[in-house]
Amino acid sequence: MNYSSVSSNEAFMLSLVKKGGFTTFGVSDIAHLSGWDRSRIHNTLASLLRKGTVIRVRRGRYALTENITENILQISTDLIKPSYISFWTALSHYGFTEQQVRNVQLVSTKQIGKITIGDYGVEIITLKSSRFFGYVRTEGFVIAEPEKALIDSLFRPDLCGGLDEFAKCLEYAWIGLEESKLVQYAIGFDNKSLISRLGHLIETLELETREIDRLLSERSRSYVSLDPEAKRLGEYDRRWRVIVNHKIDRERIR
Repeated sequence: MNYSSVSSNEAFMLSLVKKGGFTTFGVSDIAHLSGWDRSRIHNTLASLLRKGTVIRVRRGRYALTENITENILQISTDLIKPSYISFWTALSHYGFTEQQVRNVQLVSTKQIGKITIGDYGVEIITLKSSRFFGYVRTEGFVIAEPEKALIDSLFRPDLCGGLDEFAKCLEYAWIGLEESKLVQYAIGFDNKSLISRLGHLIETLELETREIDRLLSERSRSYVSLDPEAKRLGEYDRRWRVIVNHKIDRERIR
């Protein structure tokens, strides 16, 4: 960290943040470590903010500008609670897609508008509490397990690049997935349409599984659209009760 353009107070504060290993920090953190009064801390922070060395990530919380990219996932889930990373962001993190996703997508039970952290947009997708499961804390942040990231994404394929991109991720991820967990999470999501779409895609992509009967027993009683964003026009998959209003081109997604 280059302190050449900062004052002694600023350099001392920055060193405290670095030594303390803070991803984000507040006035109370600095007060505890430095013994400074709040006026001195606020004045030093204001100067660092003007210089762009520190950014405000929310009211009362700050981060070192140079660490935003490295810590953006941890910062995001630390700021929005409860939340976990999912959709295209999680699929990219797990290497299921070659797409480099710039924005961070979080699932939360709270309704919060999109926020900005440095150069990153953070999109918060609200799910009801009964669907808020299947996540772990790892590497300092909270993220959907691979199986839950796929279920979330099938529920809202528009948030993972569309149905073709979802199919590509599903096929790529399949060999390493816990199939029983994927099915468990699909059933636990309590959406029969999603189960029908998942079953149809598994068979369309010719993915082998011993769990197919569990999905069949939970499929929708009425016909559902494969692509929830498209018109309900297309062939009928009577086994899964799916209107195939979007053809998955297996050659194109590979």
